[in-house]
Amino acid sequence: MQEEGYKRRVVSLMVLFLVISGLFAARLAWLQLVQGRDLAAIAAKYHSRTVYYRWGHGSEGRGAILDRKLRPFTEARLQPGLAVFASVGQKYADYEDWLQLLAEYSGISEETIVLRSEQGKPLPLSAPLPAEGDLPHWIVPVAGEWDAEGNFCRYSYGNLACHVLGFIQPPYRGEDAAGKLVGRLGIEKKYDLLLRSQRPGVSALVDARDKLIGGLGYRSIIEPCRQPNVVLTLDIEIQQLVENIFDDYIQAGQVPAWGAIVVMDPHSGDILAMASRPVIDGAKNQFNRAARKSANVDMQPLASMVKVVTAAAALEKDPRHIHARFTCTGTMQLGANTFECAHGPHGEQDLAGAMANSCNLYFAQLAREVGAKELLAMAESMGLGSLPDISLPSSEVGAGRLPEFKDLATAAGLANNFAMGGNKVEATPLQAAVMLSTVANGGWHVEPRLVLAVNQDLEKKISLPKVKKEKIMSTATAQAVATLLRNVVVQGKTGYFDRNLYPYAEAALAAKTGTSDPLPPQGYHIRWCGGFFPWRQPDYVVVYMAEVPDENTRVERGGIVAAIVQGLAALEGSK
Repeated sequence: MQEEGYKRRVVSLMVLFLVISGLFAARLAWLQLVQGRDLAAIAAKYHSRTVYYRWGHGSEGRGAILDRKLRPFTEARLQPGLAVFASVGQKYADYEDWLQLLAEYSGISEETIVLRSEQGKPLPLSAPLPAEGDLPHWIVPVAGEWDAEGNFCRYSYGNLACHVLGFIQPPYRGEDAAGKLVGRLGIEKKYDLLLRSQRPGVSALVDARDKLIGGLGYRSIIEPCRQPNVVLTLDIEIQQLVENIFDDYIQAGQVPAWGAIVVMDPHSGDILAMASRPVIDGAKNQFNRAARKSANVDMQPLASMVKVVTAAAALEKDPRHIHARFTCTGTMQLGANTFECAHGPHGEQDLAGAMANSCNLYFAQLAREVGAKELLAMAESMGLGSLPDISLPSSEVGAGRLPEFKDLATAAGLANNFAMGGNKVEATPLQAAVMLSTVANGGWHVEPRLVLAVNQDLEKKISLPKVKKEKIMSTATAQAVATLLRNVVVQGKTGYFDRNLYPYAEAALAAKTGTSDPLPPQGYHIRWCGGFFPWRQPDYVVVYMAEVPDENTRVERGGIVAAIVQGLAALEGSK
């Protein structure tokens, strides 16, 4: 009996040992297989010192936004800098000597250098370090873009293309955000989740005494070239040209401070420049006037620019309309309505003369010959009244508006709501550029585009997406309308610019202007000038739109378009 009791105790101890061993093994397996990565990360974090570079917040960074030639809009002007691991370096005899040298070449005090190191901030250099001699292992070269205070810059060109790029902010209080940074407006908002990424940084793996662990040394968290990116159709040089001219004209009082400019490739639909003024100022001026109407106006009529649509519809219906002659006596009675020609009377004239004179009464009569159905069909096919998909947030892009068929049921309605540029034909500068592109490219409606690629391999050439286009009018019609618009510059209202100052525009531009009536709620009116060049084989479409607070405000719309044309020609000549 005593022997059996002894055996039972031995078996119980063995079972207990096996149970404990099993639980221990299970725990090890759980830690190794399930929690291994998390625990390793915690351990590495505890035993590492990290200095982050490039733009971001803590460990969260942001991918790049690039132009069509893979030139960055963001962090484009990298400067030399250093990741300084002061806690590692202070164990060495030459530590103070190196601190003095770093202070000399950075313009930052030794105390601040140590503080930046403790905060995980790199050290910007005001001058490159001497080439001779190796850096001690606790100083690692990095690159970044810093402002005067040594803080990181994201937007290298300040406000350039600010309405397209957008901006970044920390989350609002109570906002359910996925990260520490949130894209607001433009591409930053549309591609917010895509652009979020790890932030480039250098980590020193150290032991408990802050000594670098031999064989492990330093590791890079993520190379900047591996961060996500968005490639736009914008061209930095063209965008800079447009905005510089825009700002110069505003500062000189030659155009009002409210407006927009679009430059577009009529064959691909690529938006090469898109500028809106005023620039974003905090919560103010966040309307991208190039793609939607602003709070200054309840509507944005195309005004006399719509005569391009009327002419195209007329010639597509019957090419003989090029010779159609109507008389402008200065006034016209249609039903109970009396219409006036703002620039008349013009007498008898053909289509070329009426387009050059922007004769309202001629086009009112021509519209009756064409008919409401054909006019609306042509307007729709030229991109008016529909929402362009240009990869911006939907709230930042407008669809404009076209009149309903019932609005054009009478001769007076046809004249007032369409042919004479009435308020029911509304468009954005982007839509006006698409409309003019159908004439410039020989009769094709081309879908506009702003984004060419995402996560582009920066070592490879961009594989351009397929152009989305549809033939909407004959080549003969498009060429005839182009000739009409060229005649507008040669003989008509759009020729009001300094031809000596802008000879290329004089020789190669085809264009049309438009002026709306005063608009609610504040009495602003819209003035347009849009065209393309070289007019026989166009490479560019340029549209300018001004929101004018008072009729006496100076608006050199022909001049600003001519200046852009001249500048684009100079850029082409320099390539």
